[in-house]
Amino acid sequence: MKRQLCYRENNKRYHFRLGKGRSEGSKIFDSKRSFCMVSLTAFFMTWIFLIGMSYSDEIKTIDGVVMEGEIIKVTANSISLRKSDGIVSDLQLEAVSLISRGSEICIIQREGKKFSVLRMPKPEHFSMKDIVSTTTEALTLQDLSTETANVAAQVSAPEAKSDAGQPPAPSSEKKVQIEAITVTPPSKTWKGNVDAGVNTKDGNTESTTTHLKGAYANERTRDNIYFDALALYETVTNNDTDVDEETVNEQRATGKYEYKHTPRFYSFFNQYFEHDELESLNYRSISSPGAGYRFIDKERLKYRAEAGPAYTYERFHGGITDDYMGLRVGQYLDWLFWRDTKFYAKSEYVQSVEDTNDWRVDTGLGVRHNLTKSIAVSLEFLDQYDNTPAESKEKEDRTFIGSVGYNF
Repeated sequence: MKRQLCYRENNKRYHFRLGKGRSEGSKIFDSKRSFCMVSLTAFFMTWIFLIGMSYSDEIKTIDGVVMEGEIIKVTANSISLRKSDGIVSDLQLEAVSLISRGSEICIIQREGKKFSVLRMPKPEHFSMKDIVSTTTEALTLQDLSTETANVAAQVSAPEAKSDAGQPPAPSSEKKVQIEAITVTPPSKTWKGNVDAGVNTKDGNTESTTTHLKGAYANERTRDNIYFDALALYETVTNNDTDVDEETVNEQRATGKYEYKHTPRFYSFFNQYFEHDELESLNYRSISSPGAGYRFIDKERLKYRAEAGPAYTYERFHGGITDDYMGLRVGQYLDWLFWRDTKFYAKSEYVQSVEDTNDWRVDTGLGVRHNLTKSIAVSLEFLDQYDNTPAESKEKEDRTFIGSVGYNF
């Protein structure tokens, strides 16, 4: 049963909340058009620029067949390759001769029933189809009319001194050091991080800002599980009364489950919670099932979009409640544009079916750089826009966050 203690006037909804009046400078964000230009332009421009990029891997079998796609899984006995059409092929390691991935070439070496990999730098303009001969010690390419491609990479052997005690003459053949490793299966399917940050200001204005956030992801063969949370807290000291006043007290959390019907198509259930003490919001709950599609699913570049119905329930101080059905649309981008640096962006839009003017958009843009395997730094911009805010409340809430985190 719907409970609602707010009243409507001229097709608008008003809530009782405590807050300051709006400034004139914030009025530029009152329209949907202005907001979209500010918070979403960078997201869509980046997506349009990157949608044509390709990160292809190549596999050549012992029969000479060359296959292109993305290597998504490697075990002690097999390799899984996802082709451009989304079909996944599982190849036995005993049938693979060469692997080209990133800036390296890998030669499969067989020692009885055991396999190891010889790794070497990949020449420019390289293609599996240009290989004319290969052994566990050498790899020779066809003439591609470029000096960089006409190379023979061999395992370097220790230099032996001549009888006269003089070092041997250098060989005219170019040699590249190769590292031998053993293929091992992935150790885990999950990963996560915990980040925190503290900002203090002293002088004419005394304030302390703290935040804590965390994320967890478990990506398996048939399904994915995601969870993230954020807590923001800020106090400002009133110099006249020497009393600390809260200016930010907000917590958010999102849990999500995805089931993969195909490598790209999936269904999901998303649950979002929010608490904001300064807006007199006890909690806001948005429950949304639906379906999504991974338009780009490369190792270094991923983009997906999803949509579905959404049920929103809000409870404010004093027992005021509101609930409504709506539509939720989300899109997400992850781009590993450098070895240890990732850019990520998201945009989630929720529209009420009861009132076309009642909609909200949550946008996030961020960059995360791993200093080491476990320590990372990040910079993130969060924007929440509510087209029908409570009385005396601003429509837009923007937050910049700088963090130091731990990866696990």
